[in-house]
Order: sequence, then structure tokens, then C-alpha cells
Amino acid sequence: MTDKQKTLVCGDVNGNFNTLFSRVESIVKKSGPFDILLCVGNFFGDDNSQLDAYKMGTRKVPVTTYVFGPSDETHVKYYCEEGSEIVPNVVYMGKRGIFTTSSDVKIAYLTGLSRRELGKDIPMCSFEPSDCSAVRDSCFRGQSEYRGVDVLITTLWPAGIEKDDCQKMDVAKDCLSDLIAWLAMHIKPRYHFVPSTDKYYERQPYRNQSIHQDYRECATRFLGLAPVGNKAKEKWIYACSLQAISRMRMTDLLQATTDETVCPYDVELMKQHQPGKVVKFSGNGQYFYNLDAADDDQGKRKRKGGDTERKRREFDPDSCWFCLSSPTVEKHLVICVGAQCYLALPKGPLTPYHVLILPIAHHQSLSKAPDEVVNEIKKFKQALKEFYRSMDKLVVFFERNYKTSHMQIQCVPVPTACESQILEVFQDEAGINSIQMEVLPPYADIAQVVLPGAPYFHADLPSGEQIFAKTKQHFPLQFGRDVLSSPPILDCEDKADWRQCLLSRCDEDALVAAFRNNFTPYDFTVNDDTDTE
Repeated sequence: MTDKQKTLVCGDVNGNFNTLFSRVESIVKKSGPFDILLCVGNFFGDDNSQLDAYKMGTRKVPVTTYVFGPSDETHVKYYCEEGSEIVPNVVYMGKRGIFTTSSDVKIAYLTGLSRRELGKDIPMCSFEPSDCSAVRDSCFRGQSEYRGVDVLITTLWPAGIEKDDCQKMDVAKDCLSDLIAWLAMHIKPRYHFVPSTDKYYERQPYRNQSIHQDYRECATRFLGLAPVGNKAKEKWIYACSLQAISRMRMTDLLQATTDETVCPYDVELMKQHQPGKVVKFSGNGQYFYNLDAADDDQGKRKRKGGDTERKRREFDPDSCWFCLSSPTVEKHLVICVGAQCYLALPKGPLTPYHVLILPIAHHQSLSKAPDEVVNEIKKFKQALKEFYRSMDKLVVFFERNYKTSHMQIQCVPVPTACESQILEVFQDEAGINSIQMEVLPPYADIAQVVLPGAPYFHADLPSGEQIFAKTKQHFPLQFGRDVLSSPPILDCEDKADWRQCLLSRCDEDALVAAFRNNFTPYDFTVNDDTDTE
């Protein structure tokens, strides 16, 4: 593994896939292989027909490419499940989060437009003030001494960045955000990339603000990249070699440059960090509230008109990233296939033996699945229990039927020594998040306690107990992983978010092969004479 990560970053692609990947291919031929390509801004456009060749395999994406959330409402239909591939070697990462590459480079992102600026909530295209807080908290989690992150990607520009004495940059007022300025000040990225509507912009490095006057912080390079293939021939792709901030010497990290400037943002933003406290009103309707506030979505606010009953997206099973018949399913993750369900490796597993049970056909949740699917899930669970027992492990099964389209039952092996603590840790985490969790009666069926289609969280514990919670708005998406990654259980808090522990295709192939080989004696899909009930 090299010490530095060779990285490419591009502006709005707008459907110009051939122009983008042809240019990347020529750069690779000239300068050698690159590790990743980050697409800032909108990946899709009005015409996306060029993508067909990449879907069919007649053209190939030369570098692993990461795509982030859209800012155009009309593009939402083109995106897939978070963590899945749009086409081979192009991964959709969602609108917000932080992930760590194999070179330990940390990339934080918050894309889309401010809901308060838009005046409405557009799923996938808009963000709340609490999203800023969530990204900040993810960056800080597990670090006793915070240095900063390597890269920040946003759609909006931070308010104040346009104040540059050396060059004038005309930025539309609705593209500037106090929230993004707040986020940039707090997480201190070494590089901050945004899409630019027309021109390339590279600001002089600025020194980050510290709450301690005598403490020196790292510097940030801010770059706005023009749209891919723009007619004005403004720069739309940027290449850099990144050394992870965690591996840098402090003397190098703090070294000043001759063109360095002071921080361009309002210094008052650095002080605004109390739960529920407004950062600033900038005239464009933007506020900041901490994620831990009692009501971070302004619960007393009344929605207008059709926003009260938001239309559900119609789901096409042919485009589902987990239906086994779908052309988009990542089949290299599949371990074994039964009559109704299959076993697969998840993206960013908590342990090498963390797997998923998924129905072959499209079913949203266990509560709505037909009997034949439910029965085979029970067979898979029993087989996995015996398999993990042979490794001196227990297993926790959990399902989150909230903001998911295809049923996924997570199967996570845990040490036998933690059995007595698991329920308590779940209850503690539920209390922290104000989640009403209950222990179900023995032998209860999930279909008996929840209405079909209603969102919920459900887990089977090694003790035989089942826990259940009705999910509400802002239910933590990583709730199950947060619990199991905690010190009393797996002690791997850095893996609570799957984006933090993504594996290469080679590593995924190796884990699938190892699991399949070791699981064979317990696999009823190949051992027809084995009674697993």
C-alpha cells in the first residue's frame, strides 16, 4: 500500500459520461493508475443515454468512482440504494456521511440544497441543519485529538468564501450557505470541493480558526470545479496526491504557505455549538440546530398542502439492488441461494462473518413476507446459529424496516461472553435516542405486533428475547450497528457507519469465498439431506 492516495475530482457531470471517463482514461495512461474519482455535484443530466454502454459492459469505468446526492429533483429517479453501484465501478454514497478509504483518507460530504432555502423538503436533494450536526459528530467520533478531515464535498458554497482580495468570484447568493460555513469551520477539511456553474475557482489556502487563540490549526484549500466538458474550457477535473491527515506529522500539517490567508468565515460560527442554538440568520432563511436537540425538525411547524401526505416513490423490482433477478444486483457478494432467500455479504461488514439474509423476490419487510419466505428465513437463521456456534460465537439478527425498499436481515456474530449485556446495551442506546423499545412475549411473531407496511426495528437476541420498536421520523439509520459496534459487544465503534469500513472488490471476493467454504457443512441449500429445523 502506497503512503499517498492518488485522487481525481470532477465538477458537475450532467450526463457527459463519455467525456469524463475518456479524460480519466487518458490521465491514467499518462500519469499511472489513480485510486479514486470523486464526482462533485450532479452526476446525471437531461440525457443519460451514454450510461447504457457502461451498464452493458461495452465501455468500462477506468477508476473506482464515488457519486454523491443530487441537488436536482428530476434526477432522483436515476439514483440507486446507498452503497450500491450505479454501473460497475461507480458507487452511490448518498447525500451525507463520512467514509475512510483504504489509504486512511477521510472524506466527509453533505450534498444537496438547504431545505430552509428551498422552502420545502425534497427527498435526497435537500438537507436539514441537523444533517450538518450529524456530519460534524461523525467526524469527531472516536477521536481523542481531532486534527481535521482530508476532504469535504458540498453542493453549496460556504458563505464568506467569496471574500477573496486576490480574485473576484461572482457567486449567486442562493449558492452560499452559513450552514456549510459552520460545518467547514468545525471539521477543518484540508481540501473542500464544490461544483461551480461556469468557472474554475481555486482560492488561496486559509488557516482554520481555533477556539484557542494560542493554538494553530491546519489550512484548507477550497476549489470550485467547472462542469465536465464545458464549452468555455474551464478546468473541470483536478488531480492530487493525498496523504491521510492521521499519518501526517504535525510540523507538516501546520506549515504555512506564502499565499495563505486568514479564515474567511464569521468567527462567531465557531462558538455556536450548543444543542438547539441558532447559529445565525443570513437573510436566506438558514439556521442551525444541533442534532441532539429535543426537536431538530421543528415539530410544531405545520406542513402545507400536499407536503402533509408525501407521495411514496413507486418501486420497480427490475431496478432493485437486492432482487436477485435484477441486472443491478452485486452478485459477487452472494454466498449461497435457496428456494426463496439468499445469503450475501453486506457492504462494510462489522466482522468478516457478518452476512445478510435477503428474499430473492421483492419483499419490503418480514412483516409482509409470505409464509414460504418466512419459513426459509428461519432455516437460514438456524443454520447460521449452528455455524457460529462452531466458532464459539453467538448471533444477533436485526431488521430495520425504515427507509429501505427490500428486506434485509442483518446477521452479526458476537462473543459468547457478552450475551448478558446485549439487551441492556440496546435499551441504553434506545434511551439515548428517545426510542420506545419493548421486549416481545416469547414466540411472538413480528407480523402479529405491527401493521403491514408500518416501519419498525426488530432484533432476535442470543438469549431468545426479541426486541421491537416502532420507528419514527429521524430514527437513527445505523441504530443496530451503533449497538453492536459498542465496546461491551464488538468494540469497533469506527465501523458503526458502513461507509467507514468499505472494502475493495478483492477483499469482498475473499470474504465471500472464505464464508462459503466454511459454511458448507451447515448450508442446507447444498446439503439437501441436512435437517436444520
